[in-house]
Amino acid sequence: MNQNITDVAIIGGGIIGCSIAYQLAKKQVDVLVIEKASRAGTEASWAGAGILTSHASTHEPYPELCRASLALYPTLATELKTETGIDIEFIRSGTLSVFFDEAEATGLIGLAERRINRGFTAEILSPEQAWQSEPAISKSIAGAVLFPEDGHVKNPKMVTALTKGAANLGAKFLFGNPITGFVRENDRVIGVIVNGEVIHAEKFVIAAGCWSGHLVGLLDFSLPISPAKGQIVLLETMPPIFHRIIDGLGIYIVPRADGKILLGATVEFAVYDKTPSVDGMKQMIDAAVKIAPELAQSTFVQTWAGLRPYYKRGPCLGYLPGLDNVILASGHYKNGILLAPITGQLIAELLTSGETSLSLAPFAPTMN
Repeated sequence: MNQNITDVAIIGGGIIGCSIAYQLAKKQVDVLVIEKASRAGTEASWAGAGILTSHASTHEPYPELCRASLALYPTLATELKTETGIDIEFIRSGTLSVFFDEAEATGLIGLAERRINRGFTAEILSPEQAWQSEPAISKSIAGAVLFPEDGHVKNPKMVTALTKGAANLGAKFLFGNPITGFVRENDRVIGVIVNGEVIHAEKFVIAAGCWSGHLVGLLDFSLPISPAKGQIVLLETMPPIFHRIIDGLGIYIVPRADGKILLGATVEFAVYDKTPSVDGMKQMIDAAVKIAPELAQSTFVQTWAGLRPYYKRGPCLGYLPGLDNVILASGHYKNGILLAPITGQLIAELLTSGETSLSLAPFAPTMN
């Protein structure tokens, strides 16, 4: 391991790192993914609900990035199924956002009207129309807004498909091995230290979620990426009672094809603690039952928590200041699953041509 073995070393085998590896492998770049866990996607990439929503109506850089990534999903899902045999269960179900009072109605209807006026999709529904669309919804709602372009994906299967797709194209994966340091030479990073050995590469990508700040710290930078804990509750109803994502009262309800239902998610800015709490579960279950009383009779399956990488200025994408061969791809917060396709595409473009199809300037890393 003491020789230059790869063109690009990606540190982090979550959905972001694997998406970048897949896109680089498609461009015939030698790539190595180094992941501290025993397999890919064991952290936030696994824990998330897989929702793909983009409701903003402006043309600011972040909403444009989200819309561009959502638009990539249909083709990517088909491509991964063809190349790997894995169905990532991409479903363009739409999101039904329900409201119970005038204050909630004002915000949601205003958002819908702005989207419609600016050429985006949204549909304002009466309570009767909402019940016709989703009969399990409470008769206490005051109305709803439908966002028809939203969807969801089985994110653990997507990580597996990206990993397999990249490996089929020649990418290599090194699991169960944390990075303990970087090797520099003449103000340039030339290697990473793994198990006391040095792995050399021409370029490096740090895509380690909320642990990216620690890795950047090994390069003497300070990066304000912190963990944001999110708890999920898994229920089961047979037969399934929803067709769409349901959003309201601060939670979302995501129906899966197998009859399972995800309730999520809390937002807790805390330490690196993934322990679920009774209070977090109770908040989500109470809200879900208010939205759909029938859920009170559903089967409780399990609960878990993940740590999202929070970065207040949105995702952090681009070269670290002063280092022309180290790229950061982290800080996606709640939208890591949504933004994985466009992040993979743009970082691969940056590494191979230096030019990106969407500007990364608004997302450039800013150190403390």
